[in-house]
Amino acid sequence: MRLSVGLLSAVLTLFQPAAADPGIVTREIAGAAFEDVAFALSDAIAAEGIGNISTSHFSDMLKRTAPDLGHPPELFADARIYTFCSARAAARLSIESPHHIALCPLSIAVYRIQADSKIIHLGYRHSAATSGGAEVDALLERIVRRTVDTLR
Repeated sequence: MRLSVGLLSAVLTLFQPAAADPGIVTREIAGAAFEDVAFALSDAIAAEGIGNISTSHFSDMLKRTAPDLGHPPELFADARIYTFCSARAAARLSIESPHHIALCPLSIAVYRIQADSKIIHLGYRHSAATSGGAEVDALLERIVRRTVDTLR
């Protein structure tokens, strides 16, 4: 029981408002279908010349593991994480520090929180506090902006 309560507590801390974590950037999209946003995000990543996008079906994983781990199965209405690598960004970060390998691959999440399921969120983590990290942040912001602009 102790493990389940601890895990639940850890999972629920993920749902603090984005403003509470300055390392996370989020954008909200209202009035769009989840699949349309997911498709627009994939297109926006590809428009940057980036291929080999991997998709993690995050909400499905949480639903599947809820009975064994004791967390609520319906934390998200939908949630996917798209991971990808920009060779240019990876090289720039690695030149700055070989330890920046841990910052790759890049990822952008698209999700609907069960409690406000009419709003779709796009979110990503800030990169390193370096000039290469600033380029990565600009890339991620371009992708998110292109996604949002496609849906207008």
